[in-house]
Amino acid sequence: MSKIKVLIIYSLLLSLSSLSILSQTLNYSIVNIGKHNDEALGVFVNEANTRFASSSLDETIKIWSLPDGKELMTLRGHLGAVYNISFSGSDRYLVSGSEDETVRIWDIQSGKEVLVLKGHTGPVIGVYFSQDDNNSMVASTSFDKTVKLWDVATGSEIKTLRGHTEPTNNVAYSYDGTTIASCSDDSTIRVWSTDLKTTQPLMILKGHNAPVLTVLYSFDSKHLVSADANGEVIIWNSQSGLIERKFKAHNDLLQDVAFAADNKTLVTGSLDRRVRLWDTEGPLLLFEADMGAGVWSVDITSDASIITVACDDGSIKLLKKGVVQQKGKKK
Repeated sequence: MSKIKVLIIYSLLLSLSSLSILSQTLNYSIVNIGKHNDEALGVFVNEANTRFASSSLDETIKIWSLPDGKELMTLRGHLGAVYNISFSGSDRYLVSGSEDETVRIWDIQSGKEVLVLKGHTGPVIGVYFSQDDNNSMVASTSFDKTVKLWDVATGSEIKTLRGHTEPTNNVAYSYDGTTIASCSDDSTIRVWSTDLKTTQPLMILKGHNAPVLTVLYSFDSKHLVSADANGEVIIWNSQSGLIERKFKAHNDLLQDVAFAADNKTLVTGSLDRRVRLWDTEGPLLLFEADMGAGVWSVDITSDASIITVACDDGSIKLLKKGVVQQKGKKK
């Protein structure tokens, strides 16, 4: 048996054993806070951990408060399903991508639409704001197989990145602002420079055996995580492009992942109805919950105390971390 296979088997055994131990001390409770009128497709927590947004097949975006989960406003304007959303680094704006082939920018204080960006020739599946405080750039991906960068100040398209051979599914900015990563049905991830003069990928990452549905940087920009339609997760070294860890996280399509601020706690959500929390340095399974519906999207607060969940029955749910339960004999 190869060393790689031995390591994979060992990691799986370690994950199972850790669940029986760590589940004694982690206690998240499920709270149903509201519902869209159709499948909920995306959630995104702002940097301050005071709000999160959700998007839906019902063509709307909702803004919710944290930690209480109160619905604050509903944003309307898209003419098709809203697939993805992202707060700006300053938390002032929100970007959304839709079936209507547009990217839209919203002012979160007023709830007003401030920009409509047109240029894609297919549904916009992924959007991500640059995480600088100047709210300067937005990246988007589409079923038209391209990645586009937009200047928010002028509302103009800066450049179009081509190379994926199948529809592009999601995109993410690195938090240091130097690169973006896109993923595709062609089973690859491409890493691009944010330098406006560069249009060729810096790296093409291959390791998935199924369409790659999501990609995301850790907050320190040292790691890149991706997930695919078979439920597999890969942790990449963002500088070298080498695989650090690869593991089976779910038994169905895995649409979304999110890091906590420690850059190693990762939440995953799948159509298998499970939300799972991982320590990626193992990988160790820390917690799991059956949400009672397929999960399209997840996000997590910086301290991992709240997990936001978007489900295929339209419901928006919170997993709230409770008091640590210590098991053992009293002294």
